[in-house]
Amino acid sequence: MPVRYVGRQGTYKGKFLFNLLCNLKGFGVGRMVVRKSFNERYAEPSYYIIKQAFPDLTSTDYKAGYVLAKQVFRGKCLGEEKRINSGYKPDWQLISKVDEEKYLSNKLAYEPVEAPTTADMPPLLAKFYMDRLSRDGVEVKPEDTKLYLRVNRGVHNRAQQSQVDELTKSLPSEERIQPKTWAERQMLKRYKRKGVSRPSL
Repeated sequence: MPVRYVGRQGTYKGKFLFNLLCNLKGFGVGRMVVRKSFNERYAEPSYYIIKQAFPDLTSTDYKAGYVLAKQVFRGKCLGEEKRINSGYKPDWQLISKVDEEKYLSNKLAYEPVEAPTTADMPPLLAKFYMDRLSRDGVEVKPEDTKLYLRVNRGVHNRAQQSQVDELTKSLPSEERIQPKTWAERQMLKRYKRKGVSRPSL
């Protein structure tokens, strides 16, 4: 009888981390493991060198535990002993000692990408915004329809903004621009600059 798969096909094609480590001497301390999806997605090397491993012996399927490892993501070292939080994903592969040098000798690393600090408002929002300012006697300039962008920074995000956003820098810390209220805060700031009383938004 043929096998018929129902549902979406899984994206992971490896094993659980502790399924690999529990079959190694000393739970794989000193060995190299990789996430297969990272190596398929990026040209830069991504790997983990196990420093400490503490499996959960009460687990019947050998999927749970606590692992500290040296983590290298896309050629950048993220830490000598960082906890692995994705061991439960069936995406892991053990690298043989013969092939470890191929990853260690690869010096290719990703370069930061410069992200813009501003973007144009959507047309409908820009029209509403300019009509509101014009109605209350505030001069409207083309640059007034710009939205200020902020990049969420993290270890897996290579985007950066070298230019400091003057509008965000000038506001007090308790009034920093939030992503959902940028347009409103820009409007209030320009009303305050022109000496116009606060509108009802």
